[in-house]
Formats: sequence, C-alpha cells, structure tokens
Amino acid sequence: MILGIVTARLRSSRLPAKALLPMYGNTMVGHVVSMLNESNVDGHVLCTPDSFLTEFVLCPSVIWQGERDITSELRNAAKLNFADHVVRVTADCPFVTPEIINRVIKEHLESGADYTYNHHDHLPSSTPEGIDVEVVTVSALQKLRGKEHLYNGEKMKIHRVDMEEEREVFSVNTLDEYMRAFKEL
Repeated sequence: MILGIVTARLRSSRLPAKALLPMYGNTMVGHVVSMLNESNVDGHVLCTPDSFLTEFVLCPSVIWQGERDITSELRNAAKLNFADHVVRVTADCPFVTPEIINRVIKEHLESGADYTYNHHDHLPSSTPEGIDVEVVTVSALQKLRGKEHLYNGEKMKIHRVDMEEEREVFSVNTLDEYMRAFKEL
C-alpha cells in the first residue's frame, strides 16, 4: 500500500498559519491534499501537531505530540495505515500536481530505492523548489532512529528524480511568496 502524507503546521516564523491561507476556494493545505488525493496513492492522511488544522481538511489526520520529528511521524502514520511506501508532500508546496507525484512514485518503485526525491534542500537536485515530493519505503523508515533524516545515505539507497518545470514554482514561506503563488495558480 502506498500512503500519501501531507505534513503541515500552523507555527511558522515567517508566515504563521500559512497552511490556512485561501487557495482555489480551499485552504493551501486543502489544495495540496486534493492534489495528493488525485494521484496514485492508495490512501492519504494529514500529519500535523496542530489539531485545529484538521478542522479545515477533509481527510484522515494523525496528530503527533511533542517536538517535530518527521521520521517518527511518518513511521507512525505508515503503521496505522498498514503502508509499504510513504509519499510525503508539504502544505507549503501548492504547485505540486498529481502528475509530478505519480512520476516520483513510478521512479521510486522502478528504481528499487529506499528513498526517492525530486527536490530537497540538503541534497543535490535540478528540480526547482516548490514541487517537492519524497517517497520512502516503510522498511527504510523503521531502520532510522530518533530524528535521523529520511535521506540518510549511509542506511539507504537513494534515487533522485530530475524534473524541469516550465512555469515558475516555489514553496510558500512568506507573504510575498503567497501573493506570487496566488497569481501563478
């Protein structure tokens, strides 16, 4: 089973509550959830530390406690949903599309990688920021302990998907970026 996970939070130093900003008659997080829902995932959930956020999204949610720990969050959501693979997108990437998600999933499955990504701030990539998709096997997630990053090359086979994008894409971290995104979309 391939589980899609949208991670979102309300606390942001540069643009608080950005996940709830309006986009396409929805919230930004709701828009990203709908893009994930239209992709080839078998199910999807919202993972957030903010229970208030779940009132704005029509999908199952997993609330995590304590400090943000992406690895544990994904591992717990995968366990609750009996997943074999986890697809992660973030609520601040409104330019992601089902086609982009599907391509990363397809290449992940074909490559036999533990971890596949198209853009990551800490790994080499030619894909522009703002259409970020990560896919990881649950067996690889189980090997990671504590707050280890998903892209731990010592413990995982990593595959990069290079993508070109004709339109301008970026993640939304500031009010100016949100205004630009709203015009682009």
